[in-house]
Amino acid sequence: MQRDRMKKTLQHIGINASNYKVLKLLPLVYVAWASGRISPLREERLVDLAHNHFAIGADGERILRGWIAEHPGTAYFMEGLHDILLLAHASDELEFDDDELRGLLAYAEAIARTTAEALDAPTSVTEGEELALADIARELGIEQGESWGALVRELKAASSRTYDFLPRFADAD
Repeated sequence: MQRDRMKKTLQHIGINASNYKVLKLLPLVYVAWASGRISPLREERLVDLAHNHFAIGADGERILRGWIAEHPGTAYFMEGLHDILLLAHASDELEFDDDELRGLLAYAEAIARTTAEALDAPTSVTEGEELALADIARELGIEQGESWGALVRELKAASSRTYDFLPRFADAD
């Protein structure tokens, strides 16, 4: 069974069969750490999502709070993202589904858009968070396209440019 083979890998990063659903939160935590710290608001949103959307239980919350309290390290995040992809493709895995991968990326972007000023501000996504989202998309095998924040910044920049290709008309005096 593929799931049995994953057991050793998951144990290496401190996750076991009773709490491995918490792994789905790793992309969200990765993005939350992209700015160098996790704000209390993002911590609150992570814990809320964990209980209301991921049903991680007490053991899972303990792991999540550990990730929030101390940065697990880039290698840990990359290994965990790889494990998510393997679990999603495992034929005998019922808790992880390939169709969920895009949803995990969307949740991660929602965490990036969480600021003290707004819970969902597309323009608040930083360059570091954009890079973290790109890492997640690459590791999970998702073609992510562009985040809302990047798209809004691009549109603002485009609207402020002078368009030299438009004809200029001389004043008719």
